[in-house]
Amino acid sequence: AWGNFLTKLEAVAVKRGVWFVKVSPHGTTVNCSSCGHKVPKKLSVRLHECPRCNLTMDRDENAAVNVLNKALQMHGVGLTLSACGGLVDGQPVKQETSEKEYVQLSLF
Repeated sequence: AWGNFLTKLEAVAVKRGVWFVKVSPHGTTVNCSSCGHKVPKKLSVRLHECPRCNLTMDRDENAAVNVLNKALQMHGVGLTLSACGGLVDGQPVKQETSEKEYVQLSLF
């Protein structure tokens, strides 16, 4: 059933022009989404509290941020971009405007 759901979800994502990325959930509830520190907890503990960076958030929200970050890293997203759309390397970037070129990111 899960594989069938993912197949349908991928088809809808492609149809709507958004990315679909399969990400391993391993470690997403344990690792802190802010600093990466491992914070082991029992399943009954619903709050993520990191002793290293003091991040406090819902356990599922922390896992969702980790899943999103894994997906973005898998596709090379996360590069520092300038407001003009070029890579930040200390050099000026020519600003070009085009209504046809855009990137849409979506969590759903």
